[in-house]
Amino acid sequence: MEREFKADALIFDIDGVLLDVTGSFPEVIRQAVSTGWERFCGGASDVPGYNAGHERVLKRHGAFNDDYDIAWTLLSMAAASGEKLLSRALPSPKRLLSELESYRAPVPQWVTARYGSLVPRPEVRALCAELYGGKGCGLHLLERPMIQKHWRELGLPVAIYSGRNGLEWELAKDSLGWNDFPDELIIHSDSGITKPSPEGLEILCRRLGVSSPVFFGDTASDMQAQAAFGKGRFAAVGPLLPEAEFRYDTTEEAVKAAIAIATVNP
Repeated sequence: MEREFKADALIFDIDGVLLDVTGSFPEVIRQAVSTGWERFCGGASDVPGYNAGHERVLKRHGAFNDDYDIAWTLLSMAAASGEKLLSRALPSPKRLLSELESYRAPVPQWVTARYGSLVPRPEVRALCAELYGGKGCGLHLLERPMIQKHWRELGLPVAIYSGRNGLEWELAKDSLGWNDFPDELIIHSDSGITKPSPEGLEILCRRLGVSSPVFFGDTASDMQAQAAFGKGRFAAVGPLLPEAEFRYDTTEEAVKAAIAIATVNP
């Protein structure tokens, strides 16, 4: 980050930034698509379905920040094909990218208008929630912290802007060991505010009394939210956003860079 910039707060996304979720949410989508194809669509799941190619396409598209709706969208696309085998029904990553060129509205409205109401959204979302948060066996148990310090030890005020809901945030607090994190300093989806809206950043900065935060994210919706906010800097974590001006392989590196600049520009 350039030397003339001074951060006055650190705002984090959770998934892929505070927590390594490679073993949880992508697997939720894979299992939900495979199970849902048989349960809700009467098809045959002859392949795992969701793969890293789909993940890259969707996470680089600003509208798909909700993983449960990713599963529902893919099932809706597959159901509209008229095929029974999942291997033939599910769009390839290349075809998925082409389909998304027609995206013009929030996900539920766009999916219904383009593919019909062939797959029950509430039931798919309930399946995803059970796969993720099931007691004693939920995939959230596979998540690991990507930052080792407690939030109070980071050297600047801290807030969180996440696409998780309230129950998922409670599980994240346990995984991070941040159980004392103030509720007023997180914006999650139960608030009705979702990325790529900049409103979450605006509210958090107002509550912290700051104006120049570093927002740490890993997907297009994170980067778009910060761009719309128009203040501070965006720090991309991981490989999905190579075009980002400031990109880091790890969250630890990104935080270290932000704190270093704040320290040399008192």
